Amino acid sequence: MLQINVNGASREGQSRPENWGELLGLLEHGDGLSRQIVTAVRFGGVAVPTFREPSELARELQDVDRIDVETATLDELLHESAQAAYDSMVPLRKAVGRIAARLRAGHGRAAVRDLPALTGSVQTLTTVTAGLAAARERVGSHRSDFDALVSRLCGVVDAIIERQARQEWPGVADILDLELTPTLAAWSSIVRRVWSV
Repeated sequence: MLQINVNGASREGQSRPENWGELLGLLEHGDGLSRQIVTAVRFGGVAVPTFREPSELARELQDVDRIDVETATLDELLHESAQAAYDSMVPLRKAVGRIAARLRAGHGRAAVRDLPALTGSVQTLTTVTAGLAAARERVGSHRSDFDALVSRLCGVVDAIIERQARQEWPGVADILDLELTPTLAAWSSIVRRVWSV
């Protein structure tokens, strides 16, 4: 008999699903921000981080005796993303200041090593911001603020990459100080207001 535990509680079903994809479809229900999303799965006590891959979705369940599932609402997941991104602001802003200072001091080689990680962090922040903006129920009238932040962050990354390719280090430092730093401050302010982080 298949035992299904959702967030630590045993759950009974009327029928046994044929495969994991079918069960996943039953577990993820609801609409909008209250939609339940599966975040972690263990088959027989073994974690399956690839539980959304086609090969796992087709996995038949007749040989599985226990499935442990963790779920969260979409609102909870978005709030966690907002909180994690907000918590990264202080170290990110310090890195921006440090890299800009190195570039202005003529230590381009040292700063150049840090630029890919910095632009990667800003690109990740852009993705998170776009995800937060998609939660229309939560962002409401701030939707245009989030859209503007996504546009500003993309523009900053493009400008950094363009000047880096031309090795215009003072120009990169200017972008970091004059464009990225205020954009990160605006981001923190809006996210704190909307997501209560």
